[in-house]
Amino acid sequence: MKLVRAAGPGVLAAALLTLPVSAHAADGGFYWSTSGLGGQDGALSSPKSGRCYSLRGDNPPFYASNYTGWTVRSYRSKGCKGAVQSTIEPGAVGHVYKYVKFG
Repeated sequence: MKLVRAAGPGVLAAALLTLPVSAHAADGGFYWSTSGLGGQDGALSSPKSGRCYSLRGDNPPFYASNYTGWTVRSYRSKGCKGAVQSTIEPGAVGHVYKYVKFG
């Protein structure tokens, strides 16, 4: 770490703060079932905020459990476009459509 010795740790910390920041991932998981309570057809582990996820399965809405730190919003349209159809707060259960976004 010659950079730290030459410039000092304060300069290195300032340089690290200027690096681009990617979407933050939520801790925990999001689970869904196409058949209702008791089943699990898919899971997302630590989903990223702002990213649209397409859920596996036919004939939504799906029963879902949100154990992330983010609110999940579901959409009927690919790319999470259009009106929000449902939301599930952290630690709650509900129904979602094929496309979901966290944040």
